[in-house]
Amino acid sequence: MILKSPTNYAGSKDKLMPQLLQHFPKNVDTFYDLFAGGLSVSINSPYDRIIANDIITPLIQFYQSLQFMSLNNWEEKEIEIIQSFKIDKTSKEQFLKVREEFNQDGNPYKFFALVSSCTNNMMRFNKSFKFNQTFGERTINDNTIQKLRDYCKVIKTKNFTFTNLSYPELFKQFRVNQNDFVYLDPPYLISEAGYNAYWSKELEEGLYTLLDELDSKGIKFMMSNVSKHKGKDNPHLDKIKKYKIIELDFDYEKVARKKGSDSQEIIVMNY
Repeated sequence: MILKSPTNYAGSKDKLMPQLLQHFPKNVDTFYDLFAGGLSVSINSPYDRIIANDIITPLIQFYQSLQFMSLNNWEEKEIEIIQSFKIDKTSKEQFLKVREEFNQDGNPYKFFALVSSCTNNMMRFNKSFKFNQTFGERTINDNTIQKLRDYCKVIKTKNFTFTNLSYPELFKQFRVNQNDFVYLDPPYLISEAGYNAYWSKELEEGLYTLLDELDSKGIKFMMSNVSKHKGKDNPHLDKIKKYKIIELDFDYEKVARKKGSDSQEIIVMNY
């Protein structure tokens, strides 16, 4: 069974996991999830030792809190704390209050409450990295709580390390070996997603240099991306055509707010 993220993370790979898993290598020492996001890939991966990284600080702090409570068998206490920040689906005023508080104190539980209540559950940040998504008349419900419990069980049983670094910083702190596997699901620059405030053209360019460096060291990698989106071709296709590219079966028309999205999800591998 594929677990779904309690954050309802935009770009979550839970629907694509059966296809991704077909291409995951076996006998991996450490799995590196560079852009962990909603954690769907790490949680559903077959690996026991996982470095789950994301640049969004409150997201990683939230996972670290889940891990701490799970390892101490305090999951229900953790869930009680999370529910204390629940925003009623009819209370825009409460949402705005929590949003203002979060942008001041960075509390990861308030962050989770905001993501659970905002428009389309899609986190969005301004150029000052302040959460600025609008109220979506949503709330933390029983389904969300069950997803949290499911995540806690897996976090407890696997050897997770959660890090909050840019990908260049990550590879300065960790030495990746040939028996490791690196998975990359970066923000899709041409998709203009709200969390792209944390992404830039420079970071995008550097990513392709990183792929070549990993390949030169014999380290297996897989990168998720799109070859086209809303009529735009990925401008970096020439940089990855030397690697194995597989088109995935995913109907963007069913999830897009506007029809005619014309997007093609792909994975890029060097093995």
